[in-house]
Amino acid sequence: MTRTVLLLLALVAAVLAAPPERTFTYPLPPDPDEYHITQKFDHFNDKDQRTFSERVLVYDKYYKEGGPIFFCPGGESDVRGGYDHNGFMFRVAKKVGAFMLFPEHRFYGKTLPLGPVDSYLPANIKMLTIEQAIQDFIGAIDWAKKTWNIKNVPIIAFGGSYPGDLSAFMRIAHPDVIYAAHAASAPVYYRLGSLSGGSFFQVVTHDFGLSDPTCPGTVRHAFKQIKQAYADGKTDVLSTDLRLCEVPATQRLVDLWVENAFAQLGMEDYPYAVSGLPASPMKAACQAMKAGDPARSPLAQLADAVGVLYNATKDLKCFNISEEYYTCADITGCGGGVGDPDAMSWDYQSCTDLISNVDTNGETDMFPKALFNLTALTAYCQKTWNSVPQPYALLKRYDISKSRRIVYTNGKLDPWYPGGVLPDMLSRFPASADVHAFLIDGAAHHLDLRADVPQDPPAVRAARDAIEKILLGWLNQASSSSSSSSSSSSSSSSASASSASSASTASTKPASSLPASTLPASTHAASSRPADNAAPALAAPAGVLLAAAALLAL
Repeated sequence: MTRTVLLLLALVAAVLAAPPERTFTYPLPPDPDEYHITQKFDHFNDKDQRTFSERVLVYDKYYKEGGPIFFCPGGESDVRGGYDHNGFMFRVAKKVGAFMLFPEHRFYGKTLPLGPVDSYLPANIKMLTIEQAIQDFIGAIDWAKKTWNIKNVPIIAFGGSYPGDLSAFMRIAHPDVIYAAHAASAPVYYRLGSLSGGSFFQVVTHDFGLSDPTCPGTVRHAFKQIKQAYADGKTDVLSTDLRLCEVPATQRLVDLWVENAFAQLGMEDYPYAVSGLPASPMKAACQAMKAGDPARSPLAQLADAVGVLYNATKDLKCFNISEEYYTCADITGCGGGVGDPDAMSWDYQSCTDLISNVDTNGETDMFPKALFNLTALTAYCQKTWNSVPQPYALLKRYDISKSRRIVYTNGKLDPWYPGGVLPDMLSRFPASADVHAFLIDGAAHHLDLRADVPQDPPAVRAARDAIEKILLGWLNQASSSSSSSSSSSSSSSSASASSASSASTASTKPASSLPASTLPASTHAASSRPADNAAPALAAPAGVLLAAAALLAL
């Protein structure tokens, strides 16, 4: 027997003896206890005595007397989702003996104040405001403290995305209640007048081209085919190549459906399979586009790409847009479909306070040009909800420059990151603010809040370690202040910034007081992100902020 054959046999034996590869399962936290507490329907009107039942999740198995309260406000969906995907919060809570509290946001999940129909009547839906929700949350905190006999302990708010906004807002507006906050992927500055709208889909386009720079070009070609099909009145190709069950009457709905797919893939571009999506779904969508017969049309390739989201089970014969996309005021998507309460609630909030001027410009992104138009949005909101959007009101009520003792984190793969508080913005805060900012390589939407897994990029692991040290430092401050019976205060210092090859971080505290893991050997202000993975410049073309083009063609 030749040496080659012997080697081959040894290789086969090794393969057969190897244990089978395990399917990855995202580590969920232990199950919570569920409670339902009574809340006022209108906290600001004593004449309205109506009440409703708010769902609250609690995990108290880590709690030790004197430990802090870790609080996560509910967001725009069922609160169990936020509970299950806040693994970092559990990691720190276990170490400090924290009581963990997750109240559901009014008008979402199981907390529909007047049921799935009456809640959405004009006189009732107007009670869906950030201020009303915050009062619910404060009520839930008071309920928990009384029920578990928790005395004066520091409360740290955690949240990602909209709950990240809420965590920051509560710390700013109610510092007597919230001692500190970790606001992950909170797009607090993605507001009209604060940021050019095209940034979101510019990041989406950049990320989609990371694995193959030709993929965005294929999407652009597909959109040209869609436009030509409608112009020529030959939309049958959208049934055959794009595989639509029914072709919409207008091109705009098709555009929004495609944009929604890429928005979701971009936000959930995690390095592991979760929620029905494969690992690194943006890469998977690009690969799906390039796989198969190279002679097939760009439309057919686009169908394969969006199918990573819409046909994750791979059993759909065609795409049903009416079931997969809910047309609403937020072009990044409201979730659900027609009649879904969570989608309706988010649509309403996107028509009142939460106005993010996301748009596409066709220059820095791969999508058809459709610039943000406040007039068109207002017309839609008045017709749908009898409401008038207030795009400038939110940042007047919650002045981000008044942030104190808050960690803001963002990921460079997250389309929302341009609207976050970034390391180069720390000059906006007083030196005594004790505000920290992280911009993390390889991280999608609030990945840093999720549980530790082997697939996490090194930058995410390093950021979590650094954030944990900051939180522990704050808790030590609170303990010291409590023991000395003096009020807690942040030490005044000059602002500085630091950056490492794994993550960009900054703090209003001096560099020497930052956790050692955040300090590079040579501290400098600019990120040393590799050029081939560089974030886009986010330069918007002239006139991107406001234009006459309609946001929605309804």
